[in-house]
Amino acid sequence: MMTNSQISIAPSATVLLVDDQPIIGEFVRRALESECEIDLHVCTEGREALAMACRVKPTVILQDLVMPGIDGLDLVRSYRSNPLTVSVPIVVLSSKEQPTVKSEAFVAGANDYLVKMPDTIELIARIRYHSKSYVSVLQRDHALDFLSHDMRSPQTSILALVEMYRQEHGKLPVLERIAAHAANALELAEGFTQLTRVQSEWRQFEMVDLNDLLVTAVDQLWEKAIGKGCRISVDAPATELMYLCDRMLLTRLVTNLIDNALKYGPPSSEVRCILSSTSEGLLIAVEDEGAGIPHKDADRVAERFVRLPGGGLDEEKGFGLGLAFVNVVATRHHGRMIMNRTPRGFLIGALLPAVAEASREHVEPGGV
Repeated sequence: MMTNSQISIAPSATVLLVDDQPIIGEFVRRALESECEIDLHVCTEGREALAMACRVKPTVILQDLVMPGIDGLDLVRSYRSNPLTVSVPIVVLSSKEQPTVKSEAFVAGANDYLVKMPDTIELIARIRYHSKSYVSVLQRDHALDFLSHDMRSPQTSILALVEMYRQEHGKLPVLERIAAHAANALELAEGFTQLTRVQSEWRQFEMVDLNDLLVTAVDQLWEKAIGKGCRISVDAPATELMYLCDRMLLTRLVTNLIDNALKYGPPSSEVRCILSSTSEGLLIAVEDEGAGIPHKDADRVAERFVRLPGGGLDEEKGFGLGLAFVNVVATRHHGRMIMNRTPRGFLIGALLPAVAEASREHVEPGGV
């Protein structure tokens, strides 16, 4: 029979302390020595911190703010720019209590801030809290990976088999219905995965030329537009327009809007992508020639799985996730989703802070 001393308990938290002061390392070691479920690693050289973090896979990083040869905030940014550490909770340790210093740490990507030397009980509680949250995120990501890969694979196979049958024998009504359901399942999985990730992930903002971003988004939907006999035009400034944003999220926002316009707008029509500075802020929008969304349903379109009438032949293809994604991305950029009827049809887009204001805005501290 195994005794208590022989039982091996797997750590529920792995802590990486990055601090050049031995006294801090000793303090944290003593604070955690009775916590058998917390595994501590110490890095005293800042330039080795990122490599060590990638190697030990911490569930929490305790990062010193002031280190010789490297800025602690630069290390925080490097964690956030590396795919292996982008979501790992970071608790900044500092002897400074000024609000401006704390603000800079959160802007850089820190999740929490502790003044040295923290109370032992509080330190342990924060480590456990952030570790538990991070492990939950990892579990969610595994579920999303299953949804986006394992559930997509059989649907993709179904569509491939149907296409093979079409080429050899022509179309068969029952197989066309099967293909339509498989395509719907693929769209649902993709939309749900995108929305869930953007609601959960910490994202790094960067200066982006929005003209290039718009062209990239249009290119992704060009073939679909041609297939429906539609034309996509771009109404944007002639010169580059630099903006502090998340390139990937804003690109997806525009592609979702174009896809909606092609799906619900009339065939052989024009879809117009708009980028302009207005008195209210920066407008990124897509205008189509369709009937648009009824006024009574306008407040519901940003909700998940809300499907509105008016889709015509493509009505069954919508799952109410595209505009929910647009709403979340607009909010993440401190803006809002807008919808307006126009002389040509209907416009949906995001109204974001003006360029000068955006340069002062920052990503929300530590994500969600």
